[in-house]
Amino acid sequence: MKTRFALAFTAAILASPLTLADWRVGPDSRIQFVSIKNNTIGEVSHFETLAGTVTDAGEVEVRVALDSVETNIGIRNERMKKMLFEVGFYPEAVIAAQLDAEAVAALSDGGITSVALQIDLHGQTVTKDAQLIVAVTDRGLSATTTKPILLTAAEFGLEAGVVALQQIAGLKAISQVIPVTVSLQLISED
Repeated sequence: MKTRFALAFTAAILASPLTLADWRVGPDSRIQFVSIKNNTIGEVSHFETLAGTVTDAGEVEVRVALDSVETNIGIRNERMKKMLFEVGFYPEAVIAAQLDAEAVAALSDGGITSVALQIDLHGQTVTKDAQLIVAVTDRGLSATTTKPILLTAAEFGLEAGVVALQQIAGLKAISQVIPVTVSLQLISED
């Protein structure tokens, strides 16, 4: 009985008009991160260029142009591009996921869902769990993390880059753990 209900529920979800479309990441989307220097000063930065899709099969891919990092300080942007992200070798980060039926349901009606994200950055791929709140908007959908995703420099082989930034800026410390938030505005391709 439970199995038939689950199958009927999934079929109803997949038949929803909102989920029968491919989506693209819209221009108001944002990935932000907070860096802490000298253990006392927090600074919010973001990436200017994101592109991506969510297919009607629930396949998610978001590409982040690392040379679009924006810290609001030009020299810091350049240092992060060259010394931390090494954009000449690693021009982008890729976030991928496969949405399950619950996540697809959230796309059709709005709600909260959990998603396992595969984050490919600096030649390393790490899986992180994220909780998203999804809402239907006048332009499509919005999907926003309910809490920051914590990334560490060590997970992505970025420790040397953090140390180099710390030394060139004459800082006592730069946090090796970075909270990241994601806010995607999804626009229907249909």
